[in-house]
Amino acid sequence: MTLTDLKNSWVDEPDYHKQIHESFCEKVNADPKLKEHRDFVQDNIWGFGERSFWWLWKLICDELPDDAILCEIGVFKGATLSVWQLLQKNKGVTVGVTPLNSTGIGWEGDYKAMIHEILKRFNGHQPILIEGLSESKYVIDEAKFLAPYDIVYIDGGHERRHIDNDLLHYAPMVKQGGYLVIDDACCDMKMPWGYFQGIQDVTDGVLAYMAEHGNDWEFICNVVHLRLYKRK
Repeated sequence: MTLTDLKNSWVDEPDYHKQIHESFCEKVNADPKLKEHRDFVQDNIWGFGERSFWWLWKLICDELPDDAILCEIGVFKGATLSVWQLLQKNKGVTVGVTPLNSTGIGWEGDYKAMIHEILKRFNGHQPILIEGLSESKYVIDEAKFLAPYDIVYIDGGHERRHIDNDLLHYAPMVKQGGYLVIDDACCDMKMPWGYFQGIQDVTDGVLAYMAEHGNDWEFICNVVHLRLYKRK
């Protein structure tokens, strides 16, 4: 399966969302390296989200060049940066925008050390970390200096002002043909009962942004509460 296959088959129906999630989980579990990585993240609370996301990242990374530049807004402990490097075989560049503290999470810890630990455990290299809040002018300018990106993954603050800021400033940093991924953004979709669809403020912000800028973007699919667009 490719992203094109996924786009062509996508429908907003509960059975479809369930089938994609469950089949992607099975694919992760059948891949020893991805399973090991996801098991570590899940067993040690090194990140959140769904196991199925790891297979979506694989499908996206399969489309990227060796010199891809990938940017995550809201890093937490580095699980996503680490799986990107695993899938990219340590080629390209990973960038993280993060305050390196518990802002918005309430989870204390040495974030820089935890990011280093998961990358070391899975033979990754250290990413470029832009330390600060994503709305800071300094942080935006630093991220823009490294742009354009093959992926921008937005998983920062979840209030409406946060998602509005992150889409306004970071979505335009995606290169033509690159991907914009937003977490917790599928409250408008027909999920099976019991699925976590995301956060309403995030969903509303994404829908409002796409209502204004949608001509620049092609919706590809969602996997549970992860939403994927490709820049035209």
